[in-house]
Amino acid sequence: MVNRLPKGKGKPPRSELADIAGFRLQVGAVQVMPSLPDLPFLPGLAEARVSVGLPDDHMLLTQMITLVAPRHPSADAWATSLLRQFGSLAALLSAPDQAMLVVVGQTPALRVTLRLVQEAAVRLHKARLSRTGVLADRAQLRAYLSAVLAHERVEQVRVLFLDAAHRLLADEMLGRGTVDHTPIYPREVMRRALELEARLLVLVHNHPSGDPSPSQDDILMTQRITQAASLLGVTVWDHIIIGSGRLCSLKEEGFF
Repeated sequence: MVNRLPKGKGKPPRSELADIAGFRLQVGAVQVMPSLPDLPFLPGLAEARVSVGLPDDHMLLTQMITLVAPRHPSADAWATSLLRQFGSLAALLSAPDQAMLVVVGQTPALRVTLRLVQEAAVRLHKARLSRTGVLADRAQLRAYLSAVLAHERVEQVRVLFLDAAHRLLADEMLGRGTVDHTPIYPREVMRRALELEARLLVLVHNHPSGDPSPSQDDILMTQRITQAASLLGVTVWDHIIIGSGRLCSLKEEGFF
């Protein structure tokens, strides 16, 4: 219950106002919060330039551990152990939930931080694609697709739906399967393209084996979707396959 101000002239004392607001000012007990530490990993995360073997991976991960788990006895050694297990910071960020839980489950703050960093990197690349147009910057497109799919443990098929100006309308997963096979049906792709009024499509899927070379099934699937799209005035611009740090463009390879 809120106490009413006592009747009388003049303003109530500051401590009384504090009581009304639900707290009491204690001038002598005010604690100055320590300044935030320098976070040299932030520029690196913004650029998302992480790869196997670079010292930056270790530095960034050590800084993150220090930030979210300042009482950990050896952030440096833990970062080294995680990078040896996953191979790179990028692979750790993209690790499945179960694997993430096993290695950092005792430090929930770090697990949440890693997930937030991964999501921020994906959104950064996606925002850049939206500004420049999906097909205007090939390197940026590849960076975005790598961030999304390069370290997936099971195969999935995504479709980028574009308008006539090559702007991204949607990026959707239309199939998810096993480690080496994902069913996808041309009619489902075209149904969604018509709903979005898309004019161009970029097919994308990953090979968890790490080898982005197209299989015969990949080529056949591309041809079927391309034929179905042409009947509706929609163009399949490319089909990109992603492996571990490598990409293969079926268009550049001359498969369609």
